[in-house]
Amino acid sequence: MKPVWEIKTEADTPLLSQIMMARGIKEEDLYHTLDELPDEALLANIETVAERIREALYNNEPLVIFGHDDPDGITSTYILYRYLNSCGYQKHNYFIPNRIIEHHGIQKSFINFVKEHRFPLVVTVDNGISAYNGVEELNRMGCEVIITDHHLVQPEEIPNAFSILNPQLPECKYPFKMLSGVGVVLMLIRYLSKLLEHPVEPALYFWAAIGSIADKVPMTGVNRILVRHVLNNWDDIKDYTIEFLQRNFNRVTGLTDKLNFMHYCSRLIANGREEDGKHIAMRFLLQLSDEKVRLFQLLEEAKNAWELALNNVFKLVGTLLEDFEGEAFIYYDDEDLIPYTLLGTAATYVVNNLGIPAIFIKNRHDVMVCEGRCANNFNMVEAFSFAKGSLIQFGGHAKAAGFTMFPDKYNDFIELFHDYLRHQLEADKMDHKLEIDAVLTPEKLSNRIWYELERLLPFGQENPEPIVLIKDCTIRQLSERFSIDSCSPKITKQDKLDIVIQLKNPNLIKILDYHPVSETQTP
Repeated sequence: MKPVWEIKTEADTPLLSQIMMARGIKEEDLYHTLDELPDEALLANIETVAERIREALYNNEPLVIFGHDDPDGITSTYILYRYLNSCGYQKHNYFIPNRIIEHHGIQKSFINFVKEHRFPLVVTVDNGISAYNGVEELNRMGCEVIITDHHLVQPEEIPNAFSILNPQLPECKYPFKMLSGVGVVLMLIRYLSKLLEHPVEPALYFWAAIGSIADKVPMTGVNRILVRHVLNNWDDIKDYTIEFLQRNFNRVTGLTDKLNFMHYCSRLIANGREEDGKHIAMRFLLQLSDEKVRLFQLLEEAKNAWELALNNVFKLVGTLLEDFEGEAFIYYDDEDLIPYTLLGTAATYVVNNLGIPAIFIKNRHDVMVCEGRCANNFNMVEAFSFAKGSLIQFGGHAKAAGFTMFPDKYNDFIELFHDYLRHQLEADKMDHKLEIDAVLTPEKLSNRIWYELERLLPFGQENPEPIVLIKDCTIRQLSERFSIDSCSPKITKQDKLDIVIQLKNPNLIKILDYHPVSETQTP
């Protein structure tokens, strides 16, 4: 079903003004600073959490940070570990689970680690809110558990932890709910810094921004303030690891270069899974000796292998999408063609190309695992909640979620998912719009327009790359100025068309739709 174009602006105003008007962005919205962040004290339970950590520090009591093996989890673990280090505390350790070996959450290997080292306190970061059974097991061992997380809460299965810090808790008054896992940890550190009268290093904001970008949280509100703070104060960030990585990267000058470097950092630390709670990325971040070079080389090799595997997955999914028609894309990888760690990326590829919900399922150990992704007109967690009677466990965000399921429940789940899909998409069919931010004529097209829009950076969820209608334009005029994303619809006509594009970077556009000139209605 072709979308109805919704054109919100007039072509006779500057491009940036058109986009800001279409998105309801005020001039002052572009200049918020850390001083305008909400008070961390509004996070439910933060006083209890901070006081328990302070008690551990003052009593020299051991604690272990239980992280997650994606960039959000790695940066969450790193900034809390580093902040405690900076306070002079030396009794903390970390454990990064390996989801290739074990399922998500608190599993047997971590429980044994806590038992072996007799940790009286566990602090989870970027996970824990769905770890009801794992927390119960730790409680039975006499270990207190603090959960810091950002994933959606299932009220009937909240773990019996010592305390929980999560903006998604029903009683939480913190006004911005869509923090990343590392964003929650950063707010805890900011609160601790006041409690302990010990400052937050500027570099911690950099790594919090890396984790937030990688986790694809909305680039609005608090998340935007954090990333813009890093971009605007780049030269004030003194960090051995950042300086090391910049020496091995292209020249970093403008805002776009800085964001490209940050994306590179997130891709690098996405690799390095090991056994027994270790992780190459964590060891690299913490290392100050010459060993850092060897760990960097290992991460680079792993990143290159990951990118090769990613390209193979994109090719596979691309063939699956040829001539596909449907309201959702469901793929059961019974031939084990897609690595478990790339299921979510494969689903994102489908969403980016077709704009429909996508779920990828495969067998892993004795159960089925799934990763689901969707666009703004769908809620993946609600869909999984609708089918929760068929699932072992589920969780995540509205746009990105996952679950585990026993194989004999597959058909039941598919039936329930389709039931939910039918109910939810009926309204969307009646209102299928393509919202256009700005209108330009071909003569105003150039690579320079991207740099006019850098004030809107960072782009991401809820602040996407601008969507622009180019009027009376040929495909040749576009291709002379930009590279065209391979996922764009193929246009063979050389006639003048009204073409809707999305600006992806200074040199790349994606074609979203096009009409013969006579069919376009302007405001």
